This record gives sequence, C-alpha cells and structure tokens, in this order.
Amino acid sequence: MNPLTVAIYSFVIVAGVSILVAALAFRLVPAFRRDRLAVPASVTTDNRGLLRWDETAHTRWQAAMERLGKRFGPRNAEDLSRYRRRLILAGYDNPRAVAAFVGAKIGLAAAAALSYPIYGVMTQRVMPNLLAVSFGLAAVGLMLPDLWLMRRTASRRLSIQHALPDALDLLTVCVEGGMGFDAAVARVADQPEAKDSALHKELMHVHLQVRAGRPRAEALRALGERTGVDDIKSLVGAFIQADRLGTPLGKTLRVYSESARLERKRRAEAKAALVSVKMIFPLVFFLMPAFMLVALGPSLLMIVKVLGGTK
Repeated sequence: MNPLTVAIYSFVIVAGVSILVAALAFRLVPAFRRDRLAVPASVTTDNRGLLRWDETAHTRWQAAMERLGKRFGPRNAEDLSRYRRRLILAGYDNPRAVAAFVGAKIGLAAAAALSYPIYGVMTQRVMPNLLAVSFGLAAVGLMLPDLWLMRRTASRRLSIQHALPDALDLLTVCVEGGMGFDAAVARVADQPEAKDSALHKELMHVHLQVRAGRPRAEALRALGERTGVDDIKSLVGAFIQADRLGTPLGKTLRVYSESARLERKRRAEAKAALVSVKMIFPLVFFLMPAFMLVALGPSLLMIVKVLGGTK
C-alpha cells in the first residue's frame, strides 16, 4: 500500500471518528447542546414568519442540491406534488424543499455509484463486477433519502401524538375560561415548548392563516392534512361540526382530550408489553454465550486435560 493511500485512509478514519464523537456529544452531553452555540434570539436578523419562506439557500450545499434537482429532477406536476406532500408530512413546507430533496437523491446516487470505481483507482486494482456494483450502490444512494424521510415523518407524527393530550387540555381550559377559539389556539401555540414542538408550530400556522383571512374550516382541514395524524383529522372534523351546529366547543374538547390521553396511555402500555420480547435478542446473542462459557469452560478444560493425560 503506497503512502498516498495510507494518508487518504487515515484522513477518512480520523474525520469519521471526529464527526461521530461530535454528533454523540451534541446529542448526549447537555453541556454541548446546539442552542448554546446559537445566536441569541434578541440579536437575530431573521424576521421570516411561518407563512413566508427565504428566497435564498442557507448553505452552498443546499443551493447546489436545488440546482441539481431543478436540472435533472422530474418535471411532471404529479410527481412534484407527491414529493411536496411527503415533505410537508415530514415538516418541510417550503416549496423549495422539493428541489433540494430531489437533488440530494440524485447527488447521493451519483456519489455512491462513483465511489466504487474511485476506490479501484485509489488502490490501483481492477474492481470485479464494476457495472453491477456501481448500479447497486446508485440504487442504495437513491433510496437512502427516502428512508430518512420516512423515519423523519414517523418521528414527527409520533411527537404530535404525544403532545396532543396536553395541548387539548390547555385548549379546553382556555375555551371554558371564556376565550374564543382563535384566541385559545393562539394562546396554546404561544407556549415555551413551541420552539421544539411540531404540534405547537402547526397550531401557530393555523392561527396565522386565520388572521391572514383564510376561512377557519379550511385552515383546520389543512392542519389535518399537514400532520397526517388520524386523531387530529377526527378532531378537526368535530371542531368544524361544532362550529356549524353552534354546540359548545368546551364539551367537545374535553371528550377528545380524555380520549387522546387514554390513547397515549394505551400506546405506552403496548410498548411496555414488548420490552420482555425485545430483551430476548440481546440475552440470546450477548449474555447466553458468556454464561455458557463461564458455566462450561472449567468442565471443558478438565475434560481436555483428562483426555490429554490418557494418551
């Protein structure tokens, strides 16, 4: 192995370990939280709201992915609408996110396909099955953004389901205290946890849309479509029906709040019931070999010693 290859491998290993350690530190160590490195809100110059989007890309990589997606991405309106629908469910409602996502898929597929022949050039070897392996890597690179988007959508949907009972409790208190529905939604959305909660951001989105002149029923239906949560869709239907019939909204909110809390408890109990099943695999693959080695090791050594002495 020549010195250049050794240097490249060393750089890749050191960079990968550094990035992994930094990611784990940001996620696990409270002293390295990202918000401590961010600019305070009082000195930020970002005045965009939820109903406005930035016209320029935040980074060069984002701009490059957008150009790549616009140049080589699908032009069919149906395909673009399907991508936009999936991105909205994941929390990316910026119209420019479609081009960036498609460009990321194309760029990652091209990078994965070229990695195999580049590795052959770096190691100065003839790589077997070059075309088949390159196409396989390209397919993997093309599917990775979709898998990430599916995981992001499921995580966001789960966080909305977890935050729904508490938001409904506060909304019930506000409505029964005499506040109007729009004011109650604004009060619930304007909470300290709204910065990190997807549900509170969506409620603020509804409030801003109603203030901008959109009918309340349409804004609520759009809320159900953006979240993709069945509980919110049924809740939106109950809100619209109560508004049309003039029935008290407080009773409806109290019923759905209790139902959402019981549903959250049921999901927690279902996950707790699966703990014993999930523990079987680490017990079998990690603890049982060590236990068998400790239990049978001395006996096996004695048997080997006895058999060796009889020869």
